[in-house]
Amino acid sequence: MSTRGQQVVRHIRDGIADGRFPGGSRMNEVEIAERFGVSRTPVRNALSALAAEGLLDYTPNAGYTVRRFTVEDISRIFRVRTELEGLAARLAAEQGLSPTGEAEMRDLLDQTARLVEAARWDDEIRETFLPLNRRLHMLVRETAQNPFLAEMIRKTNEVPLFDLIRWRWFDADLLRQSQDEHLELFDALRNRQPDRAYRIQAEHTYRSGRRMIENWSRTEAEIHAKRGTPAQA
Repeated sequence: MSTRGQQVVRHIRDGIADGRFPGGSRMNEVEIAERFGVSRTPVRNALSALAAEGLLDYTPNAGYTVRRFTVEDISRIFRVRTELEGLAARLAAEQGLSPTGEAEMRDLLDQTARLVEAARWDDEIRETFLPLNRRLHMLVRETAQNPFLAEMIRKTNEVPLFDLIRWRWFDADLLRQSQDEHLELFDALRNRQPDRAYRIQAEHTYRSGRRMIENWSRTEAEIHAKRGTPAQA
């Protein structure tokens, strides 16, 4: 994709995240091209790419619309994720970390600790932290040794909106809090404390979901205010 096409993708993606392109909005190629001062070709390519990401729906002869994601959708998914992630931590504690797994988790936590020490949250920190965070949680699921559970967790993670907004309102304080929770989880796993591991991981997941719900609720309220329609209760 061309540089202009990538810029259009970024602008539209940001617009979906902050409510400038609300769920159900029709994506008019001509209007978008005029807004960003580009031809219709990069816009068409951008819309196709965003549809592939799951952020847009395509209907033949009708075009692209923004996929609808509601606060209730997030709430329902995280009710499931909280239980699944907690169960994975419980099973991991029952199995116990292997020497290799323990060493890897300790290294991941050491790397994250250095990010926390920077006391900031910016693109550089985020791009370094995200793969470390993903690997740490993947290691917990691998240690649980239940591929069916891991697959169910993967499905609850494959929600396009989540990747778009999960880290949008993150900051240095939340990074430190996340690190503290990861350290507590590591301690529970290392000492083979299943109930404690479940509680720590379930609460960790719940807090992540609650932040997304609170912030997306505000975004939805702003959308309804602009439209002059009542927000959902």
